[in-house]
Amino acid sequence: MLLEKLVKAFGVPGFEDEIRSIVKEHMEKYLDEVQIDTLGNVIGIKRGGKRKVLLAAHMDQIGFMVRGITEDGYLVISPMGGINPVTLRSRVIRIKGKNEYVYGVIGEKPPHIEKKSEKKEIKDLRVDIGAENGEEARKIVSIGDVGSFIPNYYEIGNRVIATALDDRAGVYTLLKVMEDVESDATIYFVASVQEEIGLRGAKVSGFKVEPDIGIAIDVTHARMPGMSKGEEPIELGKGPTIGVGPTAHPKLVRHFIESAGDIPYQIEPNPSRSGTDADVIQLTREGVATAVISIPLRYMHSSVEVLDKRDLDNTIKLIKSGLKNIAKVDLHL
Repeated sequence: MLLEKLVKAFGVPGFEDEIRSIVKEHMEKYLDEVQIDTLGNVIGIKRGGKRKVLLAAHMDQIGFMVRGITEDGYLVISPMGGINPVTLRSRVIRIKGKNEYVYGVIGEKPPHIEKKSEKKEIKDLRVDIGAENGEEARKIVSIGDVGSFIPNYYEIGNRVIATALDDRAGVYTLLKVMEDVESDATIYFVASVQEEIGLRGAKVSGFKVEPDIGIAIDVTHARMPGMSKGEEPIELGKGPTIGVGPTAHPKLVRHFIESAGDIPYQIEPNPSRSGTDADVIQLTREGVATAVISIPLRYMHSSVEVLDKRDLDNTIKLIKSGLKNIAKVDLHL
């Protein structure tokens, strides 16, 4: 399955080579032109009308970089993107070493000897790669090498449990939309880089394309155990979300709602930033009308992210429906 292939491809911020090659190969089957810019964004073009619409989903996943090697052979790491140290503890991880993937564990003291007061930050964690000492570790790993969770992918009923669904689910949506999209506009499909460390890829691709409309396809938090509906109204299985707030042009919001028809959707309040590529696309040049369409996701930025396959399918349907007559949307306020 395409989603599983995307999820299992390596690609932390600035090191998206593996996932980029998969995306580029898929785009070349369906689009009129495919480019890779200086930062590594993949930009595919489906030519149509005069209005330019940019769809963006980010390829990069959270990860870490090796910043030190101790004399007894352990690796010291720094985060690349927002990682809760709890999600790394007692995990097997992989690092792109000098010649191949190097596997290691971030071990924990057993409860018999760990002090209750110990609360570790990422800088306090150590990666055990089985090296006897620092000299042995440095033969296979260098300072500056990068890594992430061991990839996994499981389907349980309507649910998918996997690593990197943020935002490989969005990339999957982008790739499936382009397969048979119908639109009265020219569509730029952008698989962006370095979103997790500051929306960098979207910033430069937006400047390059100069779109009239920018649509970010990402994931958003769905209600999890321990959260009430008042705390988190978004649910799995109830459809994609349409963002409302300062980063969502009101006429685009109305357009996607009216285009939905029988497609289920949820409204997501974004009172300031959306936390997606739309935040920087909106501010490109003289300003861009933006929208945010998101796939509900539990346990974001962990190795066990969960989505509902029905939401994924309905996200694809909603975007395709909205693109059909998007050139006719009056963007004047």
